[in-house]
Amino acid sequence: MRETVYAFNNSNIVASYDADMDIWHPNRVKMASVVCEVLPFNRTEHLRVLDLGAGTGYLSHKIIEMFPRAEIIAVDAAALMIEKAKARLNNRLEHVTFHVSTFQDLPKTMDAHSSVDAVVSSFALHHLYREEKLTLLNYVQSILRPHGWFINCDVLKTADAVLEARFRRLYYQGIQERTREIRHEEKSLDEISSALSDKEKESGDNPLCLMDELQIIAEAGFRTAECFWKEYQEAVYGGIK
Repeated sequence: MRETVYAFNNSNIVASYDADMDIWHPNRVKMASVVCEVLPFNRTEHLRVLDLGAGTGYLSHKIIEMFPRAEIIAVDAAALMIEKAKARLNNRLEHVTFHVSTFQDLPKTMDAHSSVDAVVSSFALHHLYREEKLTLLNYVQSILRPHGWFINCDVLKTADAVLEARFRRLYYQGIQERTREIRHEEKSLDEISSALSDKEKESGDNPLCLMDELQIIAEAGFRTAECFWKEYQEAVYGGIK
């Protein structure tokens, strides 16, 4: 098992995670909104939703706000993240079942929680290699009810080197501006680039191109694979069983 599987089970990372996400990925707000908009269910339905890599419970919380009768199965490999999610979801804990597991072990540990209406994920699956992602999505497809939905919010890479460099620079500039505005700190682009490279290495990041992501969804047996929203190297995409 790669050590990066447990990279986020760190008290310092967990304590600053949401504040860091405001700096690194402010589109998280928009992306969660897109997930809730795209899911084609009535707000009063009793849904079962599996949240892969639930982290601090941000996406789970947004889904419960949109679908108050939803039952969430929140999975994360980091027990400390689960504790943070419990604090966020404190007023809705009767709606949430927490499960500590790696994505690799999930098919072996979640057999009792089969049959769900939707599977969602946010900024988590890019830690997997392609083969691992396909294995996981095969499992996801198997537990979804007919016409169930899989939606992922995540980071991507770009096949073209020129575009990749341009998008990365725009990303660094955005982090620089938000660091200045939110934390009142001045960071050079070189400092940001170095820090992000170290973070991505420690976290085991392995982003794929959007076309590769959609191909994996198709290979996993989904009848459709689609991108619902994209800005530079962040996207919301998924498929319908």
